[in-house]
Amino acid sequence: AGKSSLVDAISGFVPAGGGVVEVGGVAVAGTAVHRRARAGLRRTFQQDRVPVGLSVREYLRFAARRPLSDADLAEGLAGLVAVAPSDPIAALDVGTRRLLEVAGTLLARPAVAVLDEPAAGLGHTESERLGAWLKHVPARYGAAVLLIEHDLDLVRAACTGVTVLDFGRVIADGPPAEVFAEPRVQHAYLGEEAAV
Repeated sequence: AGKSSLVDAISGFVPAGGGVVEVGGVAVAGTAVHRRARAGLRRTFQQDRVPVGLSVREYLRFAARRPLSDADLAEGLAGLVAVAPSDPIAALDVGTRRLLEVAGTLLARPAVAVLDEPAAGLGHTESERLGAWLKHVPARYGAAVLLIEHDLDLVRAACTGVTVLDFGRVIADGPPAEVFAEPRVQHAYLGEEAAV
């Protein structure tokens, strides 16, 4: 439906077909991925990309691209995932690794965090925990979050504003309760019978 293509264009992995990409008022369209990251734009991926040869501590320090104290590590993990910094990533399930990727992205202290389907591979309880945690990201980390997600319960829990795409076109934009009540959204995501 164009969501991952949008993420790839925003983050510089593919050229944008138009529009403007700015971070903190600075245009980053046309710049390399690493320059966008330096400008404060970070992203996660749909697929599990957390290297299994590291410990949790090593991965989070690598992902944050800055020194992290034990207090930083504890803050990044608190309320999101119950692992110890010394735990080997190879011993963790895919869902836990997905949550670690989100934690590492936010520990980098980006201006904008683009999270591409972070609930993929998570169970219901983990998804609820992620939604509650994401709701506090702007206040805790000072980051704006662009959340690309199919888990509508997580979106309702985490987001104050929602834009819905259907085959690459915006069909609704506004507060979650209003957007999810729109017949076009119900038809596009829940099927024709649910929209009646």
